[in-house]
Amino acid sequence: MNRWMQKGELRAADIMSIPAIACRPETFFEEMAEVLADREISGMPVVNGDGEVVGVISERDLAHELGGPLMRLVLRRPVRSGPYLRASSPRSGSRAQDIMSAPAVLAHPDTPVRTLAEIMVKEQLNRIPIVRANRLIGVVTRGDVLAAVAGLVHENVKAEQPPLIIGSGSRDANFDIGSDGRTKARGSS
Repeated sequence: MNRWMQKGELRAADIMSIPAIACRPETFFEEMAEVLADREISGMPVVNGDGEVVGVISERDLAHELGGPLMRLVLRRPVRSGPYLRASSPRSGSRAQDIMSAPAVLAHPDTPVRTLAEIMVKEQLNRIPIVRANRLIGVVTRGDVLAAVAGLVHENVKAEQPPLIIGSGSRDANFDIGSDGRTKARGSS
C-alpha cells in the first residue's frame, strides 16, 4: 500500500486546483489559447451561465481545430519569443462550444483520488472538473494526482472558491484578457 493511502484515503477536495480556470461556450479560440499559454495549463472546463460544466477544452482540441501534425507539435511547446510570438493572424471565429469535448467527465469533491486516477487512465484524460450541485468548484489534473502520490498535497484548499471565468460575451465573467494580452482578474489593474 502506498504511503499516501495509509493516512486515510484522499478525496478530490483534498487535491483539487482552485480556483478553477474556466471559459464560457462563447469564448473565442484565440482567448482560450491565450489563457492556456499565460496560465501554463493544458485545458479548462467550459461552463454555462449557471456555472454548470458543459464541456472541456484542451490543447488537443485547439490543435485539432487548427489541423495538421506540425501545428500539434507547435502547441506542445510554449513560444516565449521569436517571430511566432503574437503573430498577427485572422480570428478563426471558432468558439469553445464549437470545439470542446462534450460531455465532460465530472467528479464530486468526495471522489477518492484512486478513482480519479483510474478514470484518467481509462478515459485518457488530463483533468476532471469537480462539481458540487452541478456547479464547478475545482479541477483535478494529472499533476494534482501525481503530487498526491508523492505526498505533496495542497496545504490550504478552500473548497468554495469561485472559478475564474474568461470569455467574450460573458458579462458576469470575473476574468479578462487585459490590453496587454495577459489574463487577469476583473477589476484588477
